[in-house]
Amino acid sequence: MRTKILTLTLFFGIGIVLFAQDNRFEQGNEYYSQSEYEKAIEMYQSILQSGLESAAVYYNLGNAFYKSGKLPEAILNYERALLLSPQDNDIRYNLELAYEQTADKIDKIELFFLTKWFTSIRNLNDSDGWAIYSIVTFIIFLIGAGFYLFGKNSGTKKVAFSAAIIFLLSTITFYGFSSYQKDKLVNRTHAIIFTPTVNIKSSPDQSGTNLFVLHQGTKVELISKLGEWWNIRLEDGNEGWIHESDIEII
Repeated sequence: MRTKILTLTLFFGIGIVLFAQDNRFEQGNEYYSQSEYEKAIEMYQSILQSGLESAAVYYNLGNAFYKSGKLPEAILNYERALLLSPQDNDIRYNLELAYEQTADKIDKIELFFLTKWFTSIRNLNDSDGWAIYSIVTFIIFLIGAGFYLFGKNSGTKKVAFSAAIIFLLSTITFYGFSSYQKDKLVNRTHAIIFTPTVNIKSSPDQSGTNLFVLHQGTKVELISKLGEWWNIRLEDGNEGWIHESDIEII
């Protein structure tokens, strides 16, 4: 059986491009390389607090938290990195291995195979990448439409018409992918539990019946909010209420 090893290598090249005028990223990487994980965490967090963010920073921060034994914080930052870079296999691999170390083992509701296939394709790029594809295919569509409208040869017009239709559909598809990925960034609908052990309630108050227990590091979907309480759903479909102080929104 193949041994799974957590990929704890850092992003370097991306960071240099994004933070060429901010050496805190390189300082954080240096601290990490020297096993000074708390100092690395401080550097990466200072970048985020200044309003700059990237998958590289969240990923490296997640690695530093993991090395420090802070699993919920590591998972939270891996998840945030994945939102910015859904196509990155290193982030996804580290995240999956981190989840394997959480206490709650929740059986996921199996998705229809076509849904899983469609989702995997949509996650091959981020919002900006799909937007670029959409622009390129739209330009090609316009060229094809031009050949169809102004072309003299009937064969050319037929080919141009077919190509225009294909690239128009591609434009719509890529635009839809881009909008979906952008919406995930803007409207955060998931959170990570940070309290070591928390009772999930049947109603949004402490007097509600305890439905089940969850532990730190578990990911939940946020359905609705009432006061200081969130109605949450697990991957197995179970629902309940949790206080906002027990979770951190991704």
